[in-house]
Amino acid sequence: MRQAICGLLTAALLLGSGGVTQAGIVFQLGNNPQPNEENVLFSSGQTGTTVTGTTNQSNSTVQFSSTIDTLVTPSSGQAKVGSTSGLVHNITMTTPGTSFTDAILNPLNGSGTATVSVVANEPGGGQSTFTFSYALGNGNNFLTITAINGESIDSVTVDAANGFEDLRQPRISGVNGVTTVPEPASMILFGFGAVSLVGYGIRRRRTIAKVS
Repeated sequence: MRQAICGLLTAALLLGSGGVTQAGIVFQLGNNPQPNEENVLFSSGQTGTTVTGTTNQSNSTVQFSSTIDTLVTPSSGQAKVGSTSGLVHNITMTTPGTSFTDAILNPLNGSGTATVSVVANEPGGGQSTFTFSYALGNGNNFLTITAINGESIDSVTVDAANGFEDLRQPRISGVNGVTTVPEPASMILFGFGAVSLVGYGIRRRRTIAKVS
């Protein structure tokens, strides 16, 4: 029950700031870090249809793969994944053997439309796929994806027919059982609701006592 209430509050806050909720997945334009957010770091000079990074706190493996492009990580070890052709058209992010609850992606310097597909693990078993499309532009194109109501993210795929320069500054949270707690704003709203319920209960008891 508490998880459902916190999930609804989180969804309401995200919707209030331009988010789109699809069942247990919230897509929100912009860079909106969640609790326990981790940066994904890359070793230098990887090339192939699959490259890997590690999170900077839990040291979890994060895998990036493509069905179209040959991916590359820069020799300087920056937090980005590019393509040997100069543009990335398809890239999937996973955490092999586990799942996560939040992802922040930035398909930098793109054009046209990007379609983001999320494969989510349902709390009762099974998986569902959710999609979200948005226009890419020159510069940052941050997107925050958050799982709520007991769902978790198995994979995130970005498809962009016109391509983008690289996937910049990827971040995730909730990997390897690291639980995501409600944001401070969510807790404040939850607290206000609890205080209101307590106040209502006190007033009701006083009314009953006067009637008696």
